[in-house]
Amino acid sequence: MVDYANWLKSVSDDTNIGRLSIPGTHNSAACHTALPSVQCQGASVTKQLEHGVRFLDVRLSRNFITTHDDDEHRNDLIVIHGNFPVKLLGSVKFSELLDEVYKFVDKHPSEFVILSIKQEGTGTWDNQNDEFANVINDRFISKNRDKWYLRSELPTLRDCRGKIILFRRFGVQNGEKQGSLGIPAPSWSYNTTDDDRGCIRVQDFCEIKTEQDIPKKAEYVKNMINNAKNYNSSNSDPKLFINFCSGSNFFDRDCWPEKVTEGLMVASLDECYGKGCGTVILDYSEKNDWKLVKKLVDQNF
Repeated sequence: MVDYANWLKSVSDDTNIGRLSIPGTHNSAACHTALPSVQCQGASVTKQLEHGVRFLDVRLSRNFITTHDDDEHRNDLIVIHGNFPVKLLGSVKFSELLDEVYKFVDKHPSEFVILSIKQEGTGTWDNQNDEFANVINDRFISKNRDKWYLRSELPTLRDCRGKIILFRRFGVQNGEKQGSLGIPAPSWSYNTTDDDRGCIRVQDFCEIKTEQDIPKKAEYVKNMINNAKNYNSSNSDPKLFINFCSGSNFFDRDCWPEKVTEGLMVASLDECYGKGCGTVILDYSEKNDWKLVKKLVDQNF
């Protein structure tokens, strides 16, 4: 019986994270009451982690609700999905989400959590001078730096147990910071079915124009799972396969996140699972008693 809250405890310290089968969640904190096209999860971040999820996808914006102009409030980041807050009434602060993750790794020191951070929303940033990167580093990471894995290379479990691994979906211009502010993933081809960026390889086909595109999406997900399994069985250099199951069309309710998830369930996604099948990033990860998450964790054993 797998202990899903502590499943990495049974994996060797020498294992590189790129060799694992890792369940992740898309817009992980979009689990609150929101517009149906915005909500992506039905369980909290803490519940996701307790059930085995180890990759969290977070999109951040300045808190445009605040009336304050001082830096403390301007840089009090909130979690969003596109241009919309993930909570219908109020907002979810990034600091609140981080507290959940800190509590989890403190309680489960054998585990790691990959935290993907992306800047989204309508606010403007001076990114030629690394404004967003500096806010992330100075305001949120620096006070708990010992809890983070911030090197740019993929770690082994020995190097990252009990830590948050920063997966950086934002650019850094400062050369000194480029190697010390997380695994770099600032861009990949939009709507890609397969984009190899060296230490990462991504499937992120997201333009679900009609419900007839959902089976097509399922095939892209399965293809990337098979690519990861084949690569990990025959190559010594670690590579992190990032495989998004998400996709939507804001204007078609048959293509909203929950409907896409149901379509992937029908497509028997889990039948492609295997050892070393990469990071599979799910919407509504709690569906069917966490079926896809649990079966993905099980492949590591």
